[in-house]
Amino acid sequence: MSVPYATPAAQRGVTLIELMVGMVIGLLAVLVIAQVTTVYEGRKRTITAGSDAQVNGALALQILQREVQTSGYGISEGGAIGCRMVGQRAGMATRFERTLAPVVITDGADGAADSLDVLMSNHADFALPTRVAANHLREGSVFVIGRDTGLGHQKGDLMLAVPLPTPDPTDPDRHCSLFNVSAEPVAGSHQLVHDAGADGPWNQDPTATVFPGKETTHVSYPAGSLLLNLGSLVSRRFCLTGLADSQCDTPAGQTPYQLRQLSFDSRTGLTTADDLYPQIVQLQAVYGRDTSTPPDQVADVWSADSPAKAQDWRRVVAVRVAVVARSTQNEQRPPSPANEWVTPKLPVWYPDGDNTRTPTPLRVDLAPPGTGDDWRNYRYKVFETVIPLRNLLWQPA
Repeated sequence: MSVPYATPAAQRGVTLIELMVGMVIGLLAVLVIAQVTTVYEGRKRTITAGSDAQVNGALALQILQREVQTSGYGISEGGAIGCRMVGQRAGMATRFERTLAPVVITDGADGAADSLDVLMSNHADFALPTRVAANHLREGSVFVIGRDTGLGHQKGDLMLAVPLPTPDPTDPDRHCSLFNVSAEPVAGSHQLVHDAGADGPWNQDPTATVFPGKETTHVSYPAGSLLLNLGSLVSRRFCLTGLADSQCDTPAGQTPYQLRQLSFDSRTGLTTADDLYPQIVQLQAVYGRDTSTPPDQVADVWSADSPAKAQDWRRVVAVRVAVVARSTQNEQRPPSPANEWVTPKLPVWYPDGDNTRTPTPLRVDLAPPGTGDDWRNYRYKVFETVIPLRNLLWQPA
């Protein structure tokens, strides 16, 4: 029996044309998958970077709000707000000078970032302002106080002498002075001693005293002046690194555009620096002043200009703050006539809270690396709020 002959058609395989068509289909599939993956990864990076910016901005605003709300504690009694506070601690090369105010805004030039200085006392016990009962000479080392008025004072407490009426911060001849209680007050003695030495690092000898006056017999603080017990003093500065701010960048920041906290402690005389949150590229703040007569403790004028008079400082009842966080994702697009920027215009805020007026641009173009329009390749988020100065609002008018 014979075997049938196999025809050539039964033995034919894949042709070259069919192979090429299959390869084209496979390459198209790979290309589509690669494009989808690229778009997906880009979207994921954008979302992740945007989420990080949201968190950084929210946390930065939260810590500013917390610190500003607690500022002014222990320094508002006695109407001393607005006085120029002067002190010299042993071991410090320069005098410590601050305007005695819960918050002082340093306005950045040409739209650059502002900085905020908050001030408060850190006293464990409650202490009332103490009235000075006799004139205190410039070289004196004892404050004579009224009977039964030295409640709450302890050895080592940081005190502030306040002349009345409270001098303006620009007054060259009168100011408020810091000193330590250098000996435990004795019941019935009606005296607060402030000798220079180990128990009084904020006390000076008569030749270097910070008490006002040019002659040794000059009365620095007449009878009727006030003494405020601060316990210790806490001063914190919030600013942005990498913007040529000598105060903020000392010690030098490791990474630019971080919210930095500089904390001064009167007990040690040291300033510590903590970098808090990255990619904060703008910080703006304005004072809210109560200009009503009589005062109603409602801010009706907003300005970044610091008051020049002590009575005007007492009219500051709130602070409005804006923080701008930037995404780390550079979403640069190919240059073309129809190029669409991620952020075509500067973000804005409303310093007076009235969104019916023309908004104020926030200069984020000062912060991102590069030159020209590089800042437009990033996404930004603006966080703003109004922070009442509670420790001023609670004071009697």
